[in-house]
Formats: sequence, C-alpha cells, structure tokens
Amino acid sequence: MISLKFIKNKSNLTSISLCSIFIFNLRNHLFPTNFQQDDVAELEPIFFDRLICAFEWGDQHPLFSSIIWLSSRIFEWPEYFISGIIILFALLTITLFFNFLEKLFNFNLALLGSALLISSPIFNTYTVALKQYNFEIFTTVLCLWFFQNYKDKEIKRIYFFYFVTASFILFLLSFVSALPLAILILFLLKSNKKSIILVLSLIVLTFPFIDNLFGKLSRVSNGGYWDNFFINTQSSSGFFESFYFLNQLLMKSIFPIFPHPVFVLLIFISIITVMFRRNELILFSFVGLVLLYLFSLMKFYPLGGGRTDLLFLPFSIILFLNFIDLIFSKLKIFSDYKIFSYTAIAYLLVVMFTVSIYYKNEPISDVLADVNLKFNSVNEAIIVTEEQSKAFLYYSKKEYGFGYSSAGDCGVKNDIDNLYISKQFEKVEPFSTIANYPTAILIGIELPNTIGQLRIVGEQLIDEGYMLISENTYEGTLKLLYFEKG
Repeated sequence: MISLKFIKNKSNLTSISLCSIFIFNLRNHLFPTNFQQDDVAELEPIFFDRLICAFEWGDQHPLFSSIIWLSSRIFEWPEYFISGIIILFALLTITLFFNFLEKLFNFNLALLGSALLISSPIFNTYTVALKQYNFEIFTTVLCLWFFQNYKDKEIKRIYFFYFVTASFILFLLSFVSALPLAILILFLLKSNKKSIILVLSLIVLTFPFIDNLFGKLSRVSNGGYWDNFFINTQSSSGFFESFYFLNQLLMKSIFPIFPHPVFVLLIFISIITVMFRRNELILFSFVGLVLLYLFSLMKFYPLGGGRTDLLFLPFSIILFLNFIDLIFSKLKIFSDYKIFSYTAIAYLLVVMFTVSIYYKNEPISDVLADVNLKFNSVNEAIIVTEEQSKAFLYYSKKEYGFGYSSAGDCGVKNDIDNLYISKQFEKVEPFSTIANYPTAILIGIELPNTIGQLRIVGEQLIDEGYMLISENTYEGTLKLLYFEKG
C-alpha cells in the first residue's frame, strides 16, 4: 500500500520517469567493454599492495581511489561496480534536484530544469565515465536541498549528523566538493546562529585536507592544460573575447542544441535578475556562479572546461529558471505554467532524437587479442603511445595476466619486458634497446586527417632501419603498425 501511494504521487512518478528517460538515453553507452584510456587511469590503485597507497594516491579524491582498491578485492571486474556507483549518484542528483526545484518554483519549472540537467552533454558523458565529477554535482544539489529544508525547519536534528557525515564522505570522494560546502557554511552562518555546531563540524572534518585541495588547485593554475580556460586579464579586448568564448563553452555544457551564440546573453540576464528577487536560495546559486568567474579570473579554476563546469550546472539552471519565472509572472503571456512542462517534454524528445551521447570509443581488447602472444618476446618490441598505455596495461593484466604489478612501497610497474611507452611528442627512449629487436609492433590512435604520436614514432622506426610491413585498423580509430628490420 505504501509503495502504491508512493507511485501515485505526481512528484515521485515524475522523478522515476526522469531517471528512466536518463538511463534509456544512455542505454547504448553504459558499462562499455573497454572504458576509454583516461577513465582506466583511475583504476591504477587496483595494483597497489596496500589500501593506504590507494588513499594517498588520489590527489583530489582519496576515498574514490580507496573504493576502487577495495572493490578490486571483491569483484573480478571492479570498473563495473564503480560505474554502478557513479550512475546511482547521477540518479540521486536528478531526483533531489527535481524535488528542490519543485519547492523553489513549481512542478512545471522543476520539470523544465530537470530536463535541462538530464540532457546536459557533460552530465551524460561523465555518468558513463569512471570519474568523480558526479559526486561533485551531487554535493552541489545536496547543499542546496539541505539549506532549503534547513531554512524551512523541515529537517530534524538527527539529520544534521547524517548531513555532516555525508558531506565529509563527499569531500573525500572529491576535494573540489569543498566549494559548494563552503558556500553552504557561509549561508548557514548568515541565516541562523544555532547552526554554528554544524558549521564547526564541517570545518573541523575538512580542515586537515585543505592543503591537498589548494595543492590540486595550484596544479590546475600552473599545469598549462587549463591556461585557455582562464579569463584573459592582459588587455580589455582579450578580456571580452575570452569572457564571451568561455561563457559560450559553459552554455554548451547545458544546452546540447545551441542555436546561436547570442544565447550566451541568457547567463548574464539571469544573473542580473537576481537583484529583483530576495530569495536566499537564488542568492546561493548566484554566489556559486559568480565564484566560478572569480576563480577563472584568479587562474584558480577553469571556466568552460566541460567536466569542471559540472559542479556549477545546477547554479546556472536555477538562475535561468528564476529569470523565466520572473518574466512569466510579469508579462502573463500564458494562463498557467503548463507551457513549461510541454516545453520540457518537447525539448527532451528533440535532444534524444537529434543529439548523440559522446563517449570516446577505444576497444583496446581487440588489439590485445592480436598481440598478447607476443608479450615478453625476445624477437618483437611492442611500442604503445602514451595515451593508450593505461588501457593497454590494465586490460592486458585483467585478460592475460601481464601488465601492471605491484612494485612495493606504493609503487606500480609493468611486467611486460618488451613493452615500451612513447610519451607525447617525444622520441621513444631508450631506442638503442628497441633497435635490437628484429620486428616492432606500434599501437596507438590516429584521428582522421591528423599526424599524431603514432606517425611520429613510425617515422622514427623507419629512420632506424625498420620497414612498415602492414597496418591494421580497429574500431575507435585504434591502429596497429607492424615493422620489420630492413
């Protein structure tokens, strides 16, 4: 009887439907045979000999790495267990976000906001991937939901303990979760002096790891990869160009159908309309989004980086809905808000039938099936480009028993003696050793109309007296080149 009442509830039924649509849209991409190489890199802690090594290995998500290590002691293919956890967090995020939006606005706007979330290209991609980003967006939504209910005094005292525990767990799953937690602490202190115990609990638990968080952020600002995702402050023209470009990327993280760059103005209009409504939850979202801009200006955190935007997507959607609600209530074009439910349904249908889910297809197992008998051969060198090395080693170990092994003292080594990894845009070293092999096998990815590391190393082999005998092309632009000494 209880379950029947639950299902008959309009909001609960809508949440179930949204989660079902989300999973249905991802059905062909969930649990791939081979996860792409960047995801496989997260699985390296499996080969450590001790749990503490996994905990310390994750520079920004130690608990995530520890769960990976522990699951490998229980499951033969732990990546699918980890993937299941990430999918579960995605479904919890969708459910909690709809509940939050319905209380903040109404059912129809909540449906529209949830439709924007589940159609987000970034949210879809990183629900398939083996990354920590879904923990981060869940933390954002949980903080908003908690503050909403705490403010309305709907949460019992015992739930404060549950929330502090959950916050600490989420923080250890990803240190970046500290950002929405910090905003929550600020608003809790502002709204109610009785919350000081809750606030102090959060601060005490997370404080020992603050150095790790700032260490990670400093690597982001000094790493070079994210340089193009910081707002340019060198000149006024550079500022406006980068500001517009990065906001366009941010909007593409929300809208897979992006009809015109002028839609970037939506984000600015949405921010301005906050001044017309005195609502702490809207202000919470405003502070969260403004922090993203400030961090980008300070070269502290990237703007428009796709996966790094995921944490801030709920803030953007809330401000966008706030703008729509304000305009709708003032102009009174339609008799009721049902137009937004129809818009949400139509939008979802268009997205599902016109936009493809992106997840990089790299089935390295097909390559391994052709080369595994050559592991530790004295006659053939196996050269793998760096971007495919993690997947090559992981699936070699899982499927054939060779690849990663523990080196002791929290170290990992590969136990394929004739395997050489070619670093990006560098020559293979030591090439004098490779040149002793009569034949060489080169493995990597070659994108259409590009000259990448695969061809660079191929030219190096030719310069050293090898001849290209054959090329095999596999699904996902993977290639195997076979060389013999001339």
